[in-house]
Amino acid sequence: MGRPIGKRKADTRERALGAVITELRLKKGLSAQDVAEKVGCNDGHMNEIETGKQNPTFRVLQAIADFHRMRLSRLMAMAEKKYERSRHPSSTR
Repeated sequence: MGRPIGKRKADTRERALGAVITELRLKKGLSAQDVAEKVGCNDGHMNEIETGKQNPTFRVLQAIADFHRMRLSRLMAMAEKKYERSRHPSSTR
């Protein structure tokens, strides 16, 4: 089983994006399989996206943003912020 959402590593941009996607999914109380079905990929691929082991295609990334009713730019900004915070943990921004 994966790390708890608060403990998930975000030391790469891929892991930070995956952590954000996981957090959004868990806030809705959904499984990776639930989201995977909605965005058009299988649950194994979604799991690898969430753990930063796979990069999503643009189509899947846009579908994830659409599913969460947000702009893709917002999803990416959230991931970038998480990545920057992991690099500078004492920063409050």
